[in-house]
Amino acid sequence: MKKLQYTFILAILSFFGLFMAFTSCRDYIDYPVEETPIDLLCTLNIRGGCLDQWELVDDGFGYKSLEPAGDFLRTLNYLYTLPAAAGGPGPKTTFNTEDSYSGTYAALLVTGSFSPQGTSILIPGLLGTDSLDIPNGTIIVGKPYTSKPLSFQGYYKYEPVGGDSALFSVLLSKYNTGAHKRDTIALARQVITNPVSTYTMLDLPLNYYFTDVTPDTLTLLICSSADIRFNDLMNCKGQVGSKLWVDEISFIMP
Repeated sequence: MKKLQYTFILAILSFFGLFMAFTSCRDYIDYPVEETPIDLLCTLNIRGGCLDQWELVDDGFGYKSLEPAGDFLRTLNYLYTLPAAAGGPGPKTTFNTEDSYSGTYAALLVTGSFSPQGTSILIPGLLGTDSLDIPNGTIIVGKPYTSKPLSFQGYYKYEPVGGDSALFSVLLSKYNTGAHKRDTIALARQVITNPVSTYTMLDLPLNYYFTDVTPDTLTLLICSSADIRFNDLMNCKGQVGSKLWVDEISFIMP
């Protein structure tokens, strides 16, 4: 189990590097993955996007982490389930909070740090479409998705530490069977640099590179610290304690 858990830590780090390299080869979903239906009260078109329902999710070894309900949006809270033998526990970086824009809860993302081998690594608060496969020690990035939204919307507040910045990023892609790579169909990205003390609407238009192609995968990343340098992990930039509140995330459709 110990070897598997160390592989898991490396997979976490690989996930960020793979995602941020938008035009390179990445470990996206290339095969259909069935979602487990649950009774969600949220009616927004991102499953669980109201962020009112949360659940304890088993990591495959009997450890549980708090995640948004619906098996679509996920966090990095599973780092907290790592045992001491694997350098754990890691930090909790995403919380449900009653300080919401609407409804019962919102998500609170808080940047933390992790030192599994004695060297501190910045771990941002994350809300997105990553999916952890503990038994195989891998992370699958992205969710099957075939719609073509016009824009991404949500509400946020931000409390950066020491000039930190937050990131909202949406990527639609499609696997190119001829070229054996992923093509970026549409992309939207917004970096938040200033403190925002009251809930503010984010309306982020998607820029389509191919208007006549239907995507097969959505990758959504919301992060409490934006300047992540995964080509040099020991020099990732961000500030521990930066806080990003997020609520009511959805797409505007044609």
